[in-house]
Amino acid sequence: MLKREPNTDLAWSALYSRLENESLLNEESYKVKPKKRPLQVYWVAASIIVLLCASIIFLTYPDKEKDALLTLQNTDHENVLVKTLGDGSTVYLVSNASLSYPKAFTGDKREVLLHGEAMFDIAKNPEKPFLIETEKVTVRVLGTAFNIKTSKDGEFELTVKRGRVRVTEKEGGLSLEVVAGQSAVFTGNHLYKYQNRDKNIFEHYVSKMRFKDESLQNIVHVINQNGDSFVVLKGNQLKNSRLNVQFYNSNVNEMTQIISLALNLKREIRQDTIYMSQH
Repeated sequence: MLKREPNTDLAWSALYSRLENESLLNEESYKVKPKKRPLQVYWVAASIIVLLCASIIFLTYPDKEKDALLTLQNTDHENVLVKTLGDGSTVYLVSNASLSYPKAFTGDKREVLLHGEAMFDIAKNPEKPFLIETEKVTVRVLGTAFNIKTSKDGEFELTVKRGRVRVTEKEGGLSLEVVAGQSAVFTGNHLYKYQNRDKNIFEHYVSKMRFKDESLQNIVHVINQNGDSFVVLKGNQLKNSRLNVQFYNSNVNEMTQIISLALNLKREIRQDTIYMSQH
Protein backbone atom coordinates (compact mmCIF):
# COMPACT_ATOMS: atom_id res chain seq x y z
CA MET A 1 0.00 0.00 0.00
CA LEU A 2 1.22 3.40 -0.95
CA LYS A 3 1.81 5.86 1.88
CA ARG A 4 0.26 9.29 1.26
CA GLU A 5 2.05 12.48 2.11
CA PRO A 6 -0.12 14.86 4.22
CA ASN A 7 -1.36 17.93 2.35
CA THR A 8 -0.58 20.73 4.81
CA ASP A 9 -1.95 23.46 2.60
CA LEU A 10 -5.35 21.71 2.38
CA ALA A 11 -5.39 21.17 6.14
CA TRP A 12 -4.66 24.82 6.92
CA SER A 13 -7.33 25.90 4.42
CA ALA A 14 -9.95 23.68 6.06
CA LEU A 15 -9.00 24.92 9.54
CA TYR A 16 -9.18 28.58 8.41
CA SER A 17 -12.69 28.03 6.87
CA ARG A 18 -13.97 26.40 10.06
CA LEU A 19 -12.71 29.20 12.30
CA GLU A 20 -14.18 31.81 9.99
CA ASN A 21 -17.63 30.13 9.87
CA GLU A 22 -17.76 29.88 13.63
CA SER A 23 -16.71 33.55 14.03
CA LEU A 24 -13.66 32.47 15.99
CA LEU A 25 -11.20 34.31 13.79
CA ASN A 26 -10.19 37.88 14.87
CA GLU A 27 -9.34 39.89 11.75
CA GLU A 28 -6.99 42.15 13.65
CA SER A 29 -4.89 39.18 14.72
CA TYR A 30 -3.82 38.14 11.25
CA LYS A 31 -3.57 41.47 9.47
CA VAL A 32 -0.07 42.81 9.80
CA LYS A 33 0.01 46.61 9.62
CA PRO A 34 3.12 48.08 8.01
CA LYS A 35 5.06 50.30 10.37
CA LYS A 36 5.27 53.91 9.24
CA ARG A 37 8.75 55.39 9.52
CA PRO A 38 8.94 58.83 11.08
CA LEU A 39 9.30 61.67 8.57
CA GLN A 40 12.60 62.71 10.21
CA VAL A 41 14.17 59.41 9.14
CA TYR A 42 13.58 60.19 5.47
CA TRP A 43 15.03 63.73 5.87
CA VAL A 44 18.17 62.34 7.54
CA ALA A 45 18.61 59.76 4.78
CA ALA A 46 18.16 62.40 2.09
CA SER A 47 20.70 64.69 3.78
CA ILE A 48 23.28 61.90 3.93
CA ILE A 49 22.80 61.16 0.22
CA VAL A 50 23.22 64.84 -0.68
CA LEU A 51 26.41 65.12 1.38
CA LEU A 52 27.87 61.99 -0.18
CA CYS A 53 27.12 63.26 -3.69
CA ALA A 54 28.68 66.63 -2.90
CA SER A 55 31.82 64.94 -1.55
CA ILE A 56 32.12 62.81 -4.67
CA ILE A 57 31.75 65.84 -6.94
CA PHE A 58 34.34 67.80 -4.93
CA LEU A 59 36.86 64.96 -5.07
CA THR A 60 36.25 64.29 -8.74
CA TYR A 61 36.27 67.91 -9.86
CA PRO A 62 38.80 69.93 -7.83
CA ASP A 63 38.92 73.72 -7.96
CA LYS A 64 40.97 74.18 -11.12
CA GLU A 65 40.91 77.99 -10.85
CA LYS A 66 42.67 77.87 -7.51
CA ASP A 67 45.46 75.64 -8.82
CA ALA A 68 45.81 77.28 -12.22
CA LEU A 69 49.06 79.20 -12.76
CA LEU A 70 50.07 81.59 -15.50
CA THR A 71 53.56 81.20 -16.98
CA LEU A 72 55.65 84.13 -18.16
CA GLN A 73 58.64 83.19 -20.31
CA ASN A 74 61.22 85.41 -21.97
CA THR A 75 62.31 83.99 -25.32
CA ASP A 76 64.04 87.21 -26.37
CA HIS A 77 67.83 86.80 -26.22
CA GLU A 78 68.62 90.52 -25.91
CA ASN A 79 65.86 92.22 -23.93
CA VAL A 80 64.60 91.90 -20.37
CA LEU A 81 60.85 91.20 -20.26
CA VAL A 82 59.20 93.41 -17.64
CA LYS A 83 55.88 92.40 -16.05
CA THR A 84 53.81 93.94 -13.25
CA LEU A 85 51.93 91.32 -11.23
CA GLY A 86 48.45 91.69 -9.79
CA ASP A 87 49.74 92.91 -6.41
CA GLY A 88 51.83 95.69 -7.97
CA SER A 89 55.16 93.81 -7.76
CA THR A 90 57.45 94.11 -10.80
CA VAL A 91 59.43 91.24 -12.33
CA TYR A 92 62.38 91.76 -14.73
CA LEU A 93 62.82 88.44 -16.53
CA VAL A 94 66.05 87.81 -18.46
CA SER A 95 66.50 85.55 -21.47
CA ASN A 96 65.41 81.89 -21.14
CA ALA A 97 63.90 82.51 -17.70
CA SER A 98 60.32 81.69 -16.72
CA LEU A 99 58.01 82.64 -13.88
CA SER A 100 54.85 80.80 -12.82
CA TYR A 101 52.34 82.86 -10.83
CA PRO A 102 48.58 82.97 -10.09
CA LYS A 103 46.29 85.40 -11.86
CA ALA A 104 45.38 86.85 -8.46
CA PHE A 105 47.11 86.33 -5.11
CA THR A 106 44.63 84.87 -2.61
CA GLY A 107 45.11 83.57 0.92
CA ASP A 108 47.76 84.69 3.36
CA LYS A 109 50.79 84.64 1.02
CA ARG A 110 51.93 85.57 -2.49
CA GLU A 111 53.77 82.62 -4.01
CA VAL A 112 55.55 82.26 -7.37
CA LEU A 113 57.95 79.76 -8.97
CA LEU A 114 61.12 80.93 -10.76
CA HIS A 115 63.39 79.16 -13.22
CA GLY A 116 66.38 81.15 -14.42
CA GLU A 117 67.31 84.74 -13.60
CA ALA A 118 65.14 87.72 -12.68
CA MET A 119 65.06 90.90 -10.64
CA PHE A 120 62.10 91.56 -8.35
CA ASP A 121 60.72 94.80 -6.95
CA ILE A 122 58.11 93.61 -4.46
CA ALA A 123 55.09 95.69 -3.44
CA LYS A 124 55.06 95.98 0.34
CA ASN A 125 52.37 94.01 2.18
CA PRO A 126 53.37 92.91 5.73
CA GLU A 127 50.23 90.81 6.12
CA LYS A 128 50.89 88.79 2.95
CA PRO A 129 54.57 87.84 2.46
CA PHE A 130 55.93 87.21 -1.02
CA LEU A 131 57.47 83.74 -1.51
CA ILE A 132 59.70 82.74 -4.41
CA GLU A 133 60.25 79.00 -4.82
CA THR A 134 63.38 77.70 -6.53
CA GLU A 135 64.70 74.15 -6.72
CA LYS A 136 66.79 74.28 -3.53
CA VAL A 137 65.73 77.35 -1.54
CA THR A 138 62.71 79.50 -0.67
CA VAL A 139 62.93 83.31 -0.64
CA ARG A 140 60.59 85.20 1.69
CA VAL A 141 60.10 88.98 1.38
CA LEU A 142 57.65 91.66 2.49
CA GLY A 143 58.63 94.60 0.30
CA THR A 144 62.08 95.04 -1.24
CA ALA A 145 64.16 94.87 -4.43
CA PHE A 146 66.66 92.11 -5.29
CA ASN A 147 67.78 89.80 -8.05
CA ILE A 148 67.91 86.01 -8.23
CA LYS A 149 69.95 83.68 -10.43
CA THR A 150 69.18 79.95 -10.54
CA SER A 151 70.60 77.09 -12.57
CA LYS A 152 69.28 73.70 -13.63
CA ASP A 153 71.53 71.89 -11.13
CA GLY A 154 70.01 73.84 -8.23
CA GLU A 155 72.68 76.50 -7.68
CA PHE A 156 71.30 79.83 -6.49
CA GLU A 157 72.48 83.41 -6.05
CA LEU A 158 70.66 86.44 -4.65
CA THR A 159 71.70 90.07 -4.14
CA VAL A 160 69.56 92.61 -2.27
CA LYS A 161 69.19 96.09 -3.75
CA ARG A 162 67.15 97.53 -0.88
CA GLY A 163 65.32 96.20 2.16
CA ARG A 164 65.88 92.70 3.53
CA VAL A 165 65.19 89.14 2.36
CA ARG A 166 65.11 85.78 4.14
CA VAL A 167 66.55 82.78 2.28
CA THR A 168 65.87 79.25 3.58
CA GLU A 169 67.25 75.88 2.47
CA LYS A 170 64.48 73.43 1.60
CA GLU A 171 66.33 70.35 2.86
CA GLY A 172 68.76 71.52 5.54
CA GLY A 173 66.47 74.20 6.93
CA LEU A 174 69.28 76.76 7.32
CA SER A 175 67.88 80.30 7.11
CA LEU A 176 69.81 83.53 6.44
CA GLU A 177 68.65 87.15 6.49
CA VAL A 178 70.19 89.17 3.65
CA VAL A 179 70.11 92.99 3.67
CA ALA A 180 70.93 95.68 1.09
CA GLY A 181 74.46 95.30 -0.28
CA GLN A 182 74.71 91.63 0.69
CA SER A 183 74.46 88.47 -1.39
CA ALA A 184 73.53 84.87 -0.61
CA VAL A 185 74.61 81.83 -2.65
CA PHE A 186 73.63 78.17 -2.52
CA THR A 187 76.36 75.93 -3.91
CA GLY A 188 77.69 72.53 -2.96
CA ASN A 189 74.49 71.93 -0.93
CA HIS A 190 75.37 74.83 1.39
CA LEU A 191 74.00 78.36 1.81
CA TYR A 192 76.44 81.25 2.29
CA LYS A 193 76.23 85.02 2.74
CA TYR A 194 78.78 87.68 1.80
CA GLN A 195 79.16 91.42 1.14
CA ASN A 196 78.63 92.31 -2.52
CA ARG A 197 81.10 94.75 -4.12
CA ASP A 198 79.54 95.06 -7.60
CA LYS A 199 77.68 98.39 -7.68
CA ASN A 200 76.44 97.84 -11.24
CA ILE A 201 74.93 94.41 -10.68
CA PHE A 202 71.37 95.64 -11.33
CA GLU A 203 72.07 97.85 -14.34
CA HIS A 204 71.50 95.29 -17.09
CA TYR A 205 67.96 94.61 -15.93
CA VAL A 206 66.83 98.13 -16.86
CA SER A 207 69.13 98.95 -19.78
CA LYS A 208 67.09 96.97 -22.34
CA MET A 209 63.52 96.66 -21.16
CA ARG A 210 60.66 95.20 -23.18
CA PHE A 211 56.96 95.53 -22.30
CA LYS A 212 54.44 93.23 -23.93
CA ASP A 213 50.75 94.23 -23.93
CA GLU A 214 51.28 96.17 -20.68
CA SER A 215 49.13 99.00 -19.41
CA LEU A 216 50.64 102.49 -19.62
CA GLN A 217 50.12 102.90 -15.89
CA ASN A 218 52.34 99.88 -15.19
CA ILE A 219 54.99 101.04 -17.67
CA VAL A 220 55.15 104.45 -16.03
CA HIS A 221 55.33 102.78 -12.62
CA VAL A 222 58.48 100.92 -13.74
CA ILE A 223 59.97 104.11 -15.18
CA ASN A 224 59.38 105.90 -11.88
CA GLN A 225 61.02 103.03 -9.96
CA ASN A 226 64.27 103.40 -11.88
CA GLY A 227 64.44 106.96 -13.23
CA ASP A 228 65.70 110.24 -11.83
CA SER A 229 62.59 112.12 -13.00
CA PHE A 230 58.96 111.48 -12.11
CA VAL A 231 56.23 110.82 -14.67
CA VAL A 232 52.54 111.65 -14.11
CA LEU A 233 49.66 110.45 -16.30
CA LYS A 234 46.55 112.62 -16.60
CA GLY A 235 43.28 110.75 -17.15
CA ASN A 236 42.10 107.27 -16.16
CA GLN A 237 41.49 106.27 -19.76
CA LEU A 238 45.10 107.05 -20.59
CA LYS A 239 46.34 104.92 -17.68
CA ASN A 240 44.53 101.87 -19.06
CA SER A 241 45.99 102.20 -22.56
CA ARG A 242 48.00 99.10 -23.51
CA LEU A 243 51.32 99.19 -25.29
CA ASN A 244 54.11 97.05 -26.74
CA VAL A 245 57.35 98.97 -26.41
CA GLN A 246 61.11 98.51 -26.01
CA PHE A 247 63.66 100.86 -24.46
CA TYR A 248 67.41 100.69 -25.16
CA ASN A 249 69.63 102.53 -22.67
CA SER A 250 67.02 105.29 -22.54
CA ASN A 251 66.60 107.89 -19.83
CA VAL A 252 63.21 109.07 -18.57
CA ASN A 253 63.01 111.95 -21.03
CA GLU A 254 63.68 109.65 -24.00
CA MET A 255 61.24 106.97 -22.79
CA THR A 256 58.40 109.45 -22.38
CA GLN A 257 59.14 110.84 -25.85
CA ILE A 258 58.82 107.34 -27.35
CA ILE A 259 55.52 106.76 -25.52
CA SER A 260 54.15 110.15 -26.58
CA LEU A 261 54.92 109.46 -30.24
CA ALA A 262 53.41 105.96 -30.08
CA LEU A 263 50.13 107.10 -28.49
CA ASN A 264 50.03 110.69 -29.83
CA LEU A 265 50.19 112.23 -26.36
CA LYS A 266 50.96 115.70 -25.09
CA ARG A 267 54.08 115.96 -22.91
CA GLU A 268 54.83 118.79 -20.49
CA ILE A 269 57.93 119.15 -18.27
CA ARG A 270 57.80 121.05 -14.98
CA GLN A 271 61.07 120.93 -13.04
CA ASP A 272 61.72 117.20 -12.34
CA THR A 273 58.23 116.02 -13.29
CA ILE A 274 56.98 115.02 -16.75
CA TYR A 275 53.20 115.25 -17.29
CA MET A 276 51.61 113.20 -20.06
CA SER A 277 48.05 113.68 -21.32
CA GLN A 278 45.88 113.26 -24.40
CA HIS A 279 45.62 116.12 -26.90
